[in-house]
Amino acid sequence: MNPVIEFTPEQTAELKTIWESQKNEIRPDDFTFIKVKLGRAQAKLTKNQTYRMTMTLAESGYEDIPEWLLTILDPN
Repeated sequence: MNPVIEFTPEQTAELKTIWESQKNEIRPDDFTFIKVKLGRAQAKLTKNQTYRMTMTLAESGYEDIPEWLLTILDPN
């Protein structure tokens, strides 16, 4: 199952800031797709898209992934 995750406006703004900060480290196709998704006041991504976004951030060298995001992906 691939549920849709609806982020709060605050979470969306935080993710957008993080994503923009990594623009030069992320492949353009990956960057543009998530940038569009984060363009809403309250972003909605599937769990798989959220996981891929988080992995792309990690692969880009970003180390301060928010704890709340990791909890969404792995609540245990």
